[in-house]
Amino acid sequence: MSQPISSVRKFEIAPMNQSSGNATFSYVSGNPLLQFEIGAADMYLLSSKLRLNFRLQLTTGTNARPNNNDQDGTGNKEVLLNNKVGAASVIENITISNLQNNILEYCRSYPRLLASLIPAGASFSDYTTYLSQQFGATSNKTTQGRICNTGGDATGRSFIEVSMPLMCGIFLNGENLPLSFARGTGGLRISCQLAPSIQSLFGSTAATTTNSFYKLSNVSLTGEYGVPEGGQLPPIKALPFSAFQNFYSVINNGDNTQQTNPALSAVVSQFMNFVPTEHISNYAQDGYKTTPLLNKSTAAGTPQVNLAPIQGVDFIRSGVKFPLQFKIDENNIVIRDVAAANNDQYAGSTFEAQRQLYFQSSLRPLRGTKSCLPGANSEGLSIANGDPHHNSTTGASSGAIPSGFQNCYGVGCRYDAVGNGSTASFAGKPFSVRVQSKLDGASPMSAYQFYLHRGMLNFDSNGVISVST
Repeated sequence: MSQPISSVRKFEIAPMNQSSGNATFSYVSGNPLLQFEIGAADMYLLSSKLRLNFRLQLTTGTNARPNNNDQDGTGNKEVLLNNKVGAASVIENITISNLQNNILEYCRSYPRLLASLIPAGASFSDYTTYLSQQFGATSNKTTQGRICNTGGDATGRSFIEVSMPLMCGIFLNGENLPLSFARGTGGLRISCQLAPSIQSLFGSTAATTTNSFYKLSNVSLTGEYGVPEGGQLPPIKALPFSAFQNFYSVINNGDNTQQTNPALSAVVSQFMNFVPTEHISNYAQDGYKTTPLLNKSTAAGTPQVNLAPIQGVDFIRSGVKFPLQFKIDENNIVIRDVAAANNDQYAGSTFEAQRQLYFQSSLRPLRGTKSCLPGANSEGLSIANGDPHHNSTTGASSGAIPSGFQNCYGVGCRYDAVGNGSTASFAGKPFSVRVQSKLDGASPMSAYQFYLHRGMLNFDSNGVISVST
C-alpha cells in the first residue's frame, strides 16, 4: 500500500542514447531505439502521469509532404498511420526493467495491443478530443489523413505532435510505483524499439514509391514523482504489478486450434485479434487493422476482403473448456449467398454478438465500461447518414458512403469476471483457443494473442531479488 504523498515533483527526461549531434530517431536512419532511465529515489513514480512525447514527421518516397485526400488540390499523396492507434504505430516493442536489469515487462507488438485496448474504453467523442491529442489518432481513415497532413516545417513535410501514455501492463492501472533501491524497484529503464517504416505506414503513395519513412524528434519522457510523507518510502517485501504477454500465430483453416504455454500463474484475461498476413509489412495495406477473418476475393488484384465468419469459439485449459463451459456458438447467424459477387458468400452475415460480448469483457470489465468504439458502425452494420465522420468506418471522401470499415474485432474471455481481482493459473497448463470459421484454407490470417497477467516483485534490503509471474 502506498504511503500518503506530501508533494509532487514534475520531471522531463531526454533519451539517454540521444547523441549531441543528432536528436532524431527512426528505423530507416539506423537509430531505432528510445531509451530512458528513471533514477532510484525515495519517491513514487505516479504512473498515471507518465507521458512519451515526440514530434512525428512523415515523408513520401519522393521526399515530399503527404497530401492525403488531396486536401490542398495539388494531387493525392497518401501516406497514413493506422487511425485507431495513430503515432503509436511507430513503436514495435516496449521493455520495462529496473536499473539492475530485472525485466518487469516485455510488451511485444505494442500497436496490435493498443488497436484492441484503446477502442474498448474510448468512444467516437474520445477519438475526436483527447485521443487525437495524445496519440494523433481518430476513429476513421478520412480524418486520420487530415491529421497526417497537418503542421509543417521548413522542408514542407508534415509532423504530428503527441503526448501519449504508455499502456503497458505495469502502468495500466495508474498505480504509484516505489523507486527506491532498498524499498522499491530500484529505478526504471524504459526502452521503446521503433518499427520499420513499411510496418508503420501505408497508403497508395507509400505503396507506389515504396520508400516512405518517418522520423521522431523533440523526444522526451515526462511525468511526476510523489514524495511520501516523512520523505522515506515504507518498508516493502513484495509489490504486485500487471503485464502483457504476447504470442503470434497464423490460422488458415476453417477449424483451427491455437495452443500456447504461457506458464503464468495469475492470468486476468486473454484475447486475440486478426489481420490478413499479406497486410503485414506492406505499404499498400494497414497492417494494424483488427479485421474479421477474411477470405481472398476471386476478383483479380483485390485484397483479402471477403468475410469468413466465425461460427464457434472454445477456450480450453489442459483439455477442459475453461472458463466458459460452453462453446460461443454463432453458427445460426452465418448467412450464405451462393450467387454473391466475387464469391463473397457471407457478406450478409449478421453481428456476432456473443463473441463480441466476451471479447469486450477480456479488454475491459463490462461493469466498468462507460463507453467504447465497437458497435454497429465499427462492424459495418449501419452508416449514420452516410457520413464517415460520425462512425468508425473508413471514408472515401467527405459526404461519400464509406468504402470499408475499421473493425474492432477479436475473440477473448476474462477470468476476473466479477471484478474482484481473481485470476486463473496457467502454470504447467497448456491453453488452447479453437476457432471454427468459414476460412477457405487459402487465405492466411495472422493472429496476435495477448495475456494480461499479474506478477510480483520480491524485495530485500538490496532491492529486487526476483520477479515472479
